[in-house]
Amino acid sequence: MEARFLKGDDKLIAIERLKANQMGVASRVWKWDHLKESFLDIKTWFWFAMIFSVSIPSSGISTFGPLIIQSFGYDSFKTILFNIPFGAVQLVATLGGAYLATHWKRKGPVLLLLCVPPIIGCVILVATDHTASHRGVLLFGYYIISFYPGISPLIYSWSSQNTAGDTKRKCTTAFLFVGQSAGNIVGPHLYTPSEAPRYLRGLVSNLVMFLVIILLVVLTTLYLMFLNKRHAKRRVQVGKSAEIVDQSMMDKKTWNKSEGGAHSGNNGQQLFEKAFDDETDLKNEDFIFVY
Repeated sequence: MEARFLKGDDKLIAIERLKANQMGVASRVWKWDHLKESFLDIKTWFWFAMIFSVSIPSSGISTFGPLIIQSFGYDSFKTILFNIPFGAVQLVATLGGAYLATHWKRKGPVLLLLCVPPIIGCVILVATDHTASHRGVLLFGYYIISFYPGISPLIYSWSSQNTAGDTKRKCTTAFLFVGQSAGNIVGPHLYTPSEAPRYLRGLVSNLVMFLVIILLVVLTTLYLMFLNKRHAKRRVQVGKSAEIVDQSMMDKKTWNKSEGGAHSGNNGQQLFEKAFDDETDLKNEDFIFVY
């Protein structure tokens, strides 16, 4: 609604196109029941726990990364040089994760995939002796840990995509910011110079956090599948189709291959009747949860 690059009727066309996602538009009206639902919604706390879990290793490794490399036996200058690929891997992981999530139209599997390299990296750094002869292996382990920056944006995106209602969406995002801030505070305290060169407590804690994220992603996916089935039953009870497809972000080719006019006619109009009512995702039976 506030996009400056859309002129005239283009805004109306964009809003009409996006109504199928049932997320509505910005209402600018504060609703206390949305805040209550956000606080009581299990999904909110799943995502809070995920962002807290990934922020612990994120802040710890980013703070102590140069010291970890230095513990491999490099001087200060080489430590700086060898930290450059760490940022390059972060860039690839973040953009690659976003691409896969867009291509697969799923966030959960991509999050699981992004957790695997950091887990392997932590195991390598914990299990390998920090000697000059193992520098190559240690650097490899350190570099693949840097896949973790691709996780946080996907958690925020996953949360936003599965949260409807203007106030509820804002409150849920605020909860995630609190979780991220808390994790950023905790992370650096798990690393202490006295534990060099292995930094065992910090790396083991990070390993556990990535495993926790995998568990949370699985639980969240199962819960979203349950909510979709519950909404399908509710739609049937009110005379709507049990199975509907969010066509809002489909290109023309994909739309033609899908059911095409599935949202046309009287039943289609029924599916859109709550699109702009600022209803929350749990109350709007037409909302489709993406896992």
